[in-house]
Amino acid sequence: MNIDHDDGNRFSVNRVASKGRNPTNSIIKTALSILRSVFYTLALGTLAQVPQVFAATPAAGVSLQVYARLTITGAVGSNYVVQKVVEVVTNMTHNYWQTLTNLALSSSPYLWFDTNCPTTAGRCYRVVDPIVAANPNPALLVWIEPGTFTMGSPSSEKDRTSDEGPLTQVTISQGFWMSKYEVTQAEYLAVMGSNPSYFTGDLKRPAEEMTWIDATNYCGKLTQQERSAGRLPAGYVYRLPTEAEWEYACRAGTTTATAYGDSLSSAQANFDGNYPYNGAAVGPYLGRTTAVGSYTPNAWGLYDMHGNVWEWCLDWYGTYPGGSVTDPKGAVSGSYRVVRGGGWGGDGWLCRSAYRFHYWPDYRSNGIGFRPVLAPGQ
Repeated sequence: MNIDHDDGNRFSVNRVASKGRNPTNSIIKTALSILRSVFYTLALGTLAQVPQVFAATPAAGVSLQVYARLTITGAVGSNYVVQKVVEVVTNMTHNYWQTLTNLALSSSPYLWFDTNCPTTAGRCYRVVDPIVAANPNPALLVWIEPGTFTMGSPSSEKDRTSDEGPLTQVTISQGFWMSKYEVTQAEYLAVMGSNPSYFTGDLKRPAEEMTWIDATNYCGKLTQQERSAGRLPAGYVYRLPTEAEWEYACRAGTTTATAYGDSLSSAQANFDGNYPYNGAAVGPYLGRTTAVGSYTPNAWGLYDMHGNVWEWCLDWYGTYPGGSVTDPKGAVSGSYRVVRGGGWGGDGWLCRSAYRFHYWPDYRSNGIGFRPVLAPGQ
C-alpha cells in the first residue's frame, strides 16, 4: 500500500505480507498532518516535510475549507482501517491510535479526507489491516492466525510419554492474541497489588508461585480493567490458553520436538543445562528464572515457550481424542489442570513442544507461571 500527500510529491511505503503469523510485523503507514505544515512519518519515525499549505481569503460568496487528505493505493475490495493519534508515541505499551473509519477500497488510488481535523493541533495517521488496528497492546501481544496442526508426538520422538498420543489433528478455527512473554512480576503486581514470587529482585522475571486459580483470577481482573479503560475489542476477554492453543502457538508451524529443532540446549532456553535434549551440548544451569525475553523467540515471536517457568493451561488434564477435532478444550472435568513448556529446574526433554504435565489447581511452585491469551469470550 502507498500513501501520498496532497501536493503531488510521493513518499511511499510498500505494504508487505506478515511474516510468521503476526500481522503487527507489517510496515505501518503513518502520516502527520498539520493545517499549515504537512508531514509524513514512516514506521521508523522518519519525518519528511512537504511545502506549506495556506488557505487564501476566498472571493465574496465563496467558502473555502482545508482538509487533510490521504491518497491510499491498495488492492480494490480490500478492507483497511484509518486511524489517528495527536502525536507520534514510540514504545507504546497501549494502543493510543483511535479509529476514524473503516474502508473497503472501491478504487485505487483512493482519496480520503479528514473533515474533522482540528486547526490548532497536528494529527498523525496510519492505514492498517483490521486485525492490527484491533490489537489493544501491540508491545505485548502477538496475533496467532487460525490453522491446523498435529497435536502430540510420534512414537519415534525421543523421550516421548504415552499421554502425548494418540496423534490428533487439531483445527484452531479462530485466531487469537497471545502474550509474547510470560506474565512478569511487574505486570502481576500492577493488576493484583501483590507479588508472591520467590525469585524477586527483578520485576521483569516471570511471576511464579502461581496457582491455576491465581492465573485465572489475574486474567479476569485484567479483562475488567482493560474493558473499563476502553482498550478491548468487543466481546474479547483475557484467559489462559487451551492446551491445544498453547501447543499450536509453541510449535509455530514446526513438527519437530521443539520450536528450534529436534534438540535443545540451555543456550536456547532456561532449563538445567546439565541435561540437554537429544545430543545438544551441555550448557549452563542458572538455578533460577531469568527476565522474560532473554532467549530467541519462536517463529511467531513468542518468548520462553520452552523453559523458564511452566505455564498453566485452561484445560482439565485428560486423554487426547485422536482423529480430527476443532477447538478442543480438554476433559469435561478432572482433578488436575495442565501445565506446559518445562521450567528452569527441569531437564531438556521436559521442555519439548508435546510434553504435558499436570497439577492440582491450587498447587503453587516457584517453577510455575502463565501467559494469557486475548480471545472472544467463552
